[in-house]
Amino acid sequence: MSRRPPQQGRGRNADRARSSRLPESAGTLTIDRIAAGGDGVGRLDGLAVFVPRTAAGDVVQAAYVTHARHARGRVLQVLTPSTDRVTPPCVHYERDRCGGCQLQHLAIEAQREARRHIVKDTLSRIGKREVPLPELIAGVAWEYRSRLTLTLLRRSSGWVGGLHPHDDPVRVFALEECHIAHPTLVSVWHALRALIRSTDVLLPAVETLRLAIRLDSADDSVRATGAEGADAAPPTVALVIEGGTVWPDQDAWTAAALKADARIGAVWWTPERAQERADARGNAPADAAAVEYAPQAREALAFAQVNPVVAMALREYVYAAVQGFSPSTVIDAYAGTGPLAARLFADGVSVVAIESDRAGAEAATVRLQTASGGSAQARVMCDVVERALPTLSRASVPADVVVLNPPRRGVHVGVTHWLEAEAQRELRGVVYVSCDPATLARDLARLPSWHVRAVQCFDMFPQTAHVETVCVLHRETT
Repeated sequence: MSRRPPQQGRGRNADRARSSRLPESAGTLTIDRIAAGGDGVGRLDGLAVFVPRTAAGDVVQAAYVTHARHARGRVLQVLTPSTDRVTPPCVHYERDRCGGCQLQHLAIEAQREARRHIVKDTLSRIGKREVPLPELIAGVAWEYRSRLTLTLLRRSSGWVGGLHPHDDPVRVFALEECHIAHPTLVSVWHALRALIRSTDVLLPAVETLRLAIRLDSADDSVRATGAEGADAAPPTVALVIEGGTVWPDQDAWTAAALKADARIGAVWWTPERAQERADARGNAPADAAAVEYAPQAREALAFAQVNPVVAMALREYVYAAVQGFSPSTVIDAYAGTGPLAARLFADGVSVVAIESDRAGAEAATVRLQTASGGSAQARVMCDVVERALPTLSRASVPADVVVLNPPRRGVHVGVTHWLEAEAQRELRGVVYVSCDPATLARDLARLPSWHVRAVQCFDMFPQTAHVETVCVLHRETT
């Protein structure tokens, strides 16, 4: 399942937009902890104040705007710095207030401790589940991202490509460096900038585009297994340009891009579809259909993890958690291109893989067709999970375990209702992979008959506030 960032204009971004229009107060406060999203939290006269780019232990003077039950602030001055503070290495972090990272000002050990506490506290506060402080599996802290996604903004002087400031989702600053991206991606971006500004071959004639620069999946595998070395072939990258409805110069621009840097192996364009265009407020229609990406572009954008080393550790943990139930039949919901389903099937486990993306479901079908499952059975359903699950009867699919790997919004309430239903009492385990502790906690609150067996965190996105969590559930027995 494709995981997109939350839409701008909601949640914290909405608060910040409103704050910019409201009068500010000022005060001095001590930051107590790091909250989900990466803001530091302190209190003024009992009011929780969320202040970006702060560290637990900081004493800061902050300007803030009060909302209904909290306040949002900005640092005016760090009066006493926390011992967790470090100097951010990236020039954009402070100069341009880059929104790509939220925690570069924290030592990596403090970041990881904060992520563990965010998961534990969120499960307690929202999910009403008390769990021990979870362990966190981590990799390298820098240069781990296998994908760099930039906003291209057309100005009178030509295109500028970069990222948004954390407090201004409209402005784009020109990207010069990125310390969390693989160096190859930044180098390729430098090689492309002249082409993007060129008037000889043009990009689609729109105001904004998205450009994704991604390491080839084969290079991901080399990095994940540690086989990269001096004798390894140079990494290759794919470009995916998103946006616009017509592109007369597509072939000429593609040829120029391939010539600009020999490491570029492919260029794909995914045009905007009319039903996906945002309204005047920037909100996409709720029923917008998925873009019909070329299959290779879909693989490059939607299903491949940006941190291949930690992603491999996560996959191994999920596989072991599923096998810990000694299942005969597994439902792999939000299955993507089916790597887990195919691995279980090859081990003789019957699987039903559910994936709503057509290209993903087709890729999963191919994987399962090439795997040998012996007497086991395999099936792929191209549908949304909440609609597919009720069609699976115990008689036809006697599942032992369900794997959930939803996008950031979590699972539909219909999924938790299905798991709680009396008809599913024979289910023995649920393995839930989450990229948002808040929606994981909400979904756990909807599953009162399931007990938490284990919670494991994965540091998939160092320097940011994001964390991947795997929660293993077993059925309560009486």
